[in-house]
Formats: sequence, C-alpha cells, structure tokens
Amino acid sequence: MTDFQKFLDEALDKVQLTPAKDVPENEDYDINEEVRALVVAARSASNLTQKQLAQRSGISQANLSKIENGNHHPSLSTLKRIADALGKRLVVSFEDQEV
Repeated sequence: MTDFQKFLDEALDKVQLTPAKDVPENEDYDINEEVRALVVAARSASNLTQKQLAQRSGISQANLSKIENGNHHPSLSTLKRIADALGKRLVVSFEDQEV
C-alpha cells in the first residue's frame, strides 16, 4: 500500500457523515402521474392513436401503453422521442412547491 493510499484510508476513517436535514416532500405531488397525464393529453390533442405515436416515436406500442397506464416510468430520452414525434419540445423546469 502506498503512503498516499494509507493517508486516504486514514482520512476517510475520520470522516463522519450526518444524515441530510429533513427536506419536506410534497406527498400530494406525484411526478409520475403528471408525466402520464401529459403524455395522454398531448397524444389526444394531436389526434393520434397509440399505434401512430408509437410508429412516429420509435417506441413500441406496448411500452407507450405502459407509460399511459402508469405502469412504466419513461426516461427523459424516451419523453423527448415522444415530444419530437408530437412536434413538441420537451421542457423540464423546477418550480416552487405549492404550500
């Protein structure tokens, strides 16, 4: 073991981690439900069937159905593919929580 590695091991042994301060979580807010509803609403507003959106986005109809039913939580890249297929721009933002 090198002196540097020994130094690191000893230094890490001295580190004491404390739990993060409690961050209040808005229990009424379900991001997955919001994403699901947005996908359904955007597809419906575009007058597309799941099959049509699946073909345009390159996502299988089965996976699109799972997203719309809340049984699958899509990645940002999947959401971007859906947005692109709908002629939309995917926007992610941080907003103040409602109290």
